[in-house]
Amino acid sequence: MLFTEKARLKAVLTNKKVDRPPVICPGGMMSAATSEVLAAADNGDGNFHTNPVIMAQMAEAIRKNTGFENLGVPFCMTVEAEMFGSVVDLGNAGVEPCITKYGVTELAEIINHPLPNLQTDGRLPVILDAIKLLASRNNDVPIIGNLTGPMSLVTSIIDPLYFFRLLRKKPEEVTTVLDYLAEYLISFARQQVAAGADVIAIADPTATGEILGNVNFRRFVVPVLQRLVQEIRVAGGGAIVHICGDATVLLESLQHIEGAALSFDSIVNISKAKTALRQIPVMGNINTQLLHTGSPESIMKMTSSLVQQGIDIIAPACGISLATPRENLVALTNTVKGYTTSDRTQ
Repeated sequence: MLFTEKARLKAVLTNKKVDRPPVICPGGMMSAATSEVLAAADNGDGNFHTNPVIMAQMAEAIRKNTGFENLGVPFCMTVEAEMFGSVVDLGNAGVEPCITKYGVTELAEIINHPLPNLQTDGRLPVILDAIKLLASRNNDVPIIGNLTGPMSLVTSIIDPLYFFRLLRKKPEEVTTVLDYLAEYLISFARQQVAAGADVIAIADPTATGEILGNVNFRRFVVPVLQRLVQEIRVAGGGAIVHICGDATVLLESLQHIEGAALSFDSIVNISKAKTALRQIPVMGNINTQLLHTGSPESIMKMTSSLVQQGIDIIAPACGISLATPRENLVALTNTVKGYTTSDRTQ
């Protein structure tokens, strides 16, 4: 059976058999808008973070120049935090956007802040308009919208060291804040799906086993992620959840996030994670340092190993360096596209 790129990804997300794994780079934290790709796109404006037309063109240029089988916007993790007063430097072709100043100093300020208007505030409408443009001219390619996960969002609004102390001192207040931010994220996800996004990728790099431990992850993160995934599915979208770091200690808790593919960092033995997670689709986890500094041959070898192990979706393991050579990304995608079902471990 022949699959379009969109049909293949949707099938994997619903545990249906496909000819080979999709090979994607969702956008958001995991963006392939590298310096070389930007140069190949010949975008002299540099306004791809704030102009929906240029954002959509850049997403299409990334796919064309790398071979990834999706279109993903935005290209950073700063959009949502900006709405709570955090100051953002949008960077340039060699520097990614980043938070330069937190929006609040006390947790209660977040709850007292009105939820943003998705149609008018900040870059939120830019994302939605870019998705609409992409959906209008890409019928067979999956469009992936992106959300910053709840723990990463709150630590982009308030000082992380201060916040982490509150997990023990004021756990009820922490839960209230995460639930409040979840309302914002759910609304944004729904609007992205309504605009034409087929899948929403939730990246929560702060919610690592090393930082939180399994107990705090299970208490504070799992309920919010599960709620987000459920609401995305109700809205008609597929869902991907990415957790950074060594998520091995979190595998039991991650089993409770039903309905999403789970994406892992390169430190995780992804074959063991797949076995532990049973029927949950598993995504990853090409080492991004290898993508940055390795040879195309070494990348082909690692990619082949993941395909042969039966990993459901092949993707970079984390955020990609802007200095990553385009030929290395092409080596990754071409390797996956050369496989068929008979080449894989079932």
